[in-house]
Amino acid sequence: MKIIPFLFLAFALYSLPLFAQSEKFGYDINGLQPDYVVVTMEGMSQSVLYQKALQWAQTGNRTVVSSEESNKIIFQGEKENALCYTIVGKKSCNNLRYQVEVAFKDNKYKFEVVGLEQYGPINDTGQKGWFAVELEKAPDAMYTRGGDLKKEYVDTPGNISGLFNSLNEVFKKALLKESEASDDEGW
Repeated sequence: MKIIPFLFLAFALYSLPLFAQSEKFGYDINGLQPDYVVVTMEGMSQSVLYQKALQWAQTGNRTVVSSEESNKIIFQGEKENALCYTIVGKKSCNNLRYQVEVAFKDNKYKFEVVGLEQYGPINDTGQKGWFAVELEKAPDAMYTRGGDLKKEYVDTPGNISGLFNSLNEVFKKALLKESEASDDEGW
């Protein structure tokens, strides 16, 4: 009889990490995971988060694509030489253009990647332009039939997940920095 509660507790402790929301993105054969991350920002109201995020999204190489007052924003940005791969022993990197939707509630925000494009050769003609990078599933060209990452693309998953993890970290730090500055002004 004593074994049943023990098994239940062991299962609960084992499965807890499976149901926890991750604050980090990963990119593999299954695409970008998780679909979004939720970040807690203690002591920040929904409207304050929205206003600070809106200001940040209009700086640097970012632009606001759309916004819903106090609820969410969608911003777009670019990063040079962000997606790298190796062809015939030569490393090549393309620029990436991303779109991120950020939704707000009191004390937290949801950071969701809604689009990703790379700038490079569109086809064998040598013409260059922007084309979509799949987020739901990695392109078949990156993996062998057995599901192993091809050596030409060894940097690519880390480039994609690293872009969004660092972008989310910079976003969070900007919100915190703005918050600290406003606290100092009201001494």
